[in-house]
Formats: sequence, C-alpha cells, structure tokens
Amino acid sequence: MLAVDVRQALRDGRTVEESAARAWRFSARTVDQHGDFLLAFVDGGVCVGAFEIRGSRADDGSGGKYLFDLAPAGRFRWALGRRLPLPPGRNPARILTGQHLRQFLDAEPRRAFGTGQD
Repeated sequence: MLAVDVRQALRDGRTVEESAARAWRFSARTVDQHGDFLLAFVDGGVCVGAFEIRGSRADDGSGGKYLFDLAPAGRFRWALGRRLPLPPGRNPARILTGQHLRQFLDAEPRRAFGTGQD
C-alpha cells in the first residue's frame, strides 16, 4: 500500500484525488509490489483519501515519478479522518508494509453480524 502527502497540492486548489494521482517518486519495483491501493494524507498523517490504483505509468518528464489512475476505495472509507500508522520519515511518498500495514489493517472497525451491516 502506498501513501502520499497531498497537503501542498491541496493548497494549489486540486482535489484530493487529483493531488493523489499526480507525479510521485516511487521506484518501478515499489509500484509493482505495493501499488494496489494509495492513501492520501495531510498534516499529522490524517487520511483524507483512499484509492484503488487502477493503473500507473512513469512520467518521463519528471525524473522517474509515477502518475496514477485512481478510483475511490470504498473498503478503506473507514480510514478517512483517522491518523495513519506511517513509517517514520519526511518523504511525502511512503510505503505501508510490515508492521505499519498490519496496524492500518487491524484498525478497521469490525462490523457486527446480525445488525444489518454485514
């Protein structure tokens, strides 16, 4: 799972989805191995968007950055407004793997059976 800091792009007037889809510096291997979903975050690691990555391509004009074709990921809608367990660092483009991915997935509220929500 990938995560990107969209706060600067939002200041420029873009939507969350436009901001998340723009060119981000990831390696081809990272996109191939972890490019199934993308979370957009702002100050403090608060999630403001959750997307399925439908496609990606290297943007040759930006020195190896990737552009993403995104669609809203309903399965992660629960994460909106919550703080993400991001790996340490200041890089605006992050990868959620290992313990950080497990913490994120384990934070999903469990739906109660027999309540009409299952």
